[in-house]
Amino acid sequence: MRTLGEPQRAGLNVLHHAPDLTILNLVWGPGMTVMPHNHRMAAVIGIYTGREDNTFWRRVGVEENGVGRIEAAGGKALSARDCAILGKDIIHSVTNPIPRLTGAIHVYWGGDFFEIDKSEWDPETLCERPYDKEKVARLFEDSNAALTAAR
Repeated sequence: MRTLGEPQRAGLNVLHHAPDLTILNLVWGPGMTVMPHNHRMAAVIGIYTGREDNTFWRRVGVEENGVGRIEAAGGKALSARDCAILGKDIIHSVTNPIPRLTGAIHVYWGGDFFEIDKSEWDPETLCERPYDKEKVARLFEDSNAALTAAR
């Protein structure tokens, strides 16, 4: 908190980006949820303020159309000063369950975070599809619009 300051806006803020290592300051808006997704690289998540609830998912099969499905396989609630290590094959969804911003440092290694092909899963059907970066960016902006309206 001394270095980054109190979070003011939801967003994905790049602290370091290289072909094999990316460090992000992720700020989740109140009540914000990001659908199940993977990173296809290892990660460490450390919370510096607020709370981040992770639901972990596992692959359970393939639909007739060849689309992969998942089911919930556990979870972990992270509060300030907690951390979690995610293997390169982990699928997770993230929720900020509290009514204020949550700040977390996410460290990804083993590839270029912004270039590697990722997947997301529809939160209703739990079917796999390509990761939509623009949709995720809109989630952060929608959260900021809600924050502004509430002030």
